[in-house]
Order: sequence, then C-alpha cells, then structure tokens
Amino acid sequence: MRSAGLCLLLLLIPASAAAWGEKGHLMINRLAIESASSKLPEFMNAAREQIIYNGYEPDRWREEGRTSPMNTAQAADHFFDSEYWGTISTIEPDRYAFMEKVAAAKKTELVRIGYLPYAILENYGKLVNAFRFWRNAKTPQDRESARANAVYVAGVLGHYVGDGSQPMHMSIQYNGWLDTSPNPKNYTKDRTFHNRYEALYVNAAIDPAIVRPKVQSPSRLTNVFDSIKQYLTQGFADLEPMYDLEKTGEFNPEQPRPKGTEFIATQLARAGTMLGNLWYTAWLESAEPVPGQPPRE
Repeated sequence: MRSAGLCLLLLLIPASAAAWGEKGHLMINRLAIESASSKLPEFMNAAREQIIYNGYEPDRWREEGRTSPMNTAQAADHFFDSEYWGTISTIEPDRYAFMEKVAAAKKTELVRIGYLPYAILENYGKLVNAFRFWRNAKTPQDRESARANAVYVAGVLGHYVGDGSQPMHMSIQYNGWLDTSPNPKNYTKDRTFHNRYEALYVNAAIDPAIVRPKVQSPSRLTNVFDSIKQYLTQGFADLEPMYDLEKTGEFNPEQPRPKGTEFIATQLARAGTMLGNLWYTAWLESAEPVPGQPPRE
C-alpha cells in the first residue's frame, strides 16, 4: 500500500519557475547537437531543428494552465531544493523510493523538494530505449517511429539538463533570497531576479558565439546517475557566487557586464556539454545488451 505521506507529496508540490527562458533552452540544445552530431546517428543531425525546438517543450506545457493536471504532475520535475535534502550524492536512482524516504522524514518543507534528478535520468532511459528500437527495427515503419521518438525525447531531455545548470533551480533561493532564511551577506530579495537573470539578461547579452567555444566534445559517462548528481551539485555550488555577482550589478540586462556574461555563458556551455554526453552515452548503451537480459541472437 502506498503511504498517505507519498500521496501528500504529489498534491503539495508547487509550480516551478521557468529556467533560462526560451532563448537559453534553445541555445543549449543547438550547441549540444552542433558539438555531438558527429558521434550520433545521422538522423539526429538531420532533425536538429526539431531537437532544438523541443528544448523548450516542457515550458510550453504551461500554456495549458499551471493548475491543469498535466502541469501539476510535471511542475516538480524542473527543480531540486538542495537545502531541504542535503548532499545530492545521497539520493538514489529510484524516484519512488526517494519519495518514500521524503515522506517518511515527516518534514513539511520536504513536500516541496522537487525531482529534477529523476526527470533527467528517466528521459535518458527513454532515449536509450528509442535508440535501441531504432537499431533493432524490423520494418521501415518501425524504424521511422523509433527515430521520431528519439528526436523528441532527446530534445525534451535537453530542457531538464538546462534546468540543472541554473543555480536557482537547485535551491530554495529561487527568486531572490527568502525572508525566512538567514541572509548575513545581504543578498537581493528582488522577486524579479529569476526572470531578470535567466531571460532578460540572456536575451540582451548572451550570444551563441560566446558560449560555443566552451562546449566540449561529448564523451561517454561511466556512471550516468553519478554524473547527473555531480552535474547538479555544481549547479547548487554556483548559487552563492551568482548572488555575489548580482550584488555588484553584474546581471543588469540594460548594462551587461563581462563577469555576469561570462558566468551565464559558462553555465549554458556546461549544460550543452552534459547534454551531448548524455546523448552520446545513450547511443552507445543502446548497442549493448539490456542489463540482466541475454544479448539478442
């Protein structure tokens, strides 16, 4: 029987703020496919415009209303409030086992923790599956359907990877410092900071040309979930440096400054690199036997 606490978690998750805005999300997917296409099947490169478009897809779902059943269910997949849990490395790869632990802790604040690590890991698994069915398709129609699935999932995966590089999506301090949190460094409490940082500043000052050289060629991840946790840990580690830069006026879209521009460009590039790594690793894994099952004859 599922616990009442687990059901409560599903009911009380709040709506999340968007990450990076449309320009940033599309840029992450664009730079990732530019960097990774030579190591992926040709159909991925041929479908680059669809992959780029789908980088913003989960935020388009909000157009159906934030309180719709769809958005209520998926809102928590965009963030992870690290302060409520602690060390990200201690979470496990099973979403529902993690939710049971959260429910068992019986701490009110944990109902708002978010599930971004699982959105990344689960979409990665879907991509492996789509690639595997493309490789093993028995008819041209099946292969085309598997191709379309891979293109769609690859693009949506990019959205959640992008969310993970935005420090405010890894923290309770997601839109200016909370009034209820100690604030000895006097960080901004501006409730427009989230949008100013990830959308207005990106729109005004961040060009793909300054991000592109920072995106690395993809490499295989030896442990996908460990790599995801390390990636998200870095996102959270960037939180206070980001707030420090805000104090010096670095994220004013009307007067862009070099340090703020460099900081955001580095985060976008880190997302593009991680996304390319996940796509490439999924492609290689799809050629291998399913763990625990014998290889196809």
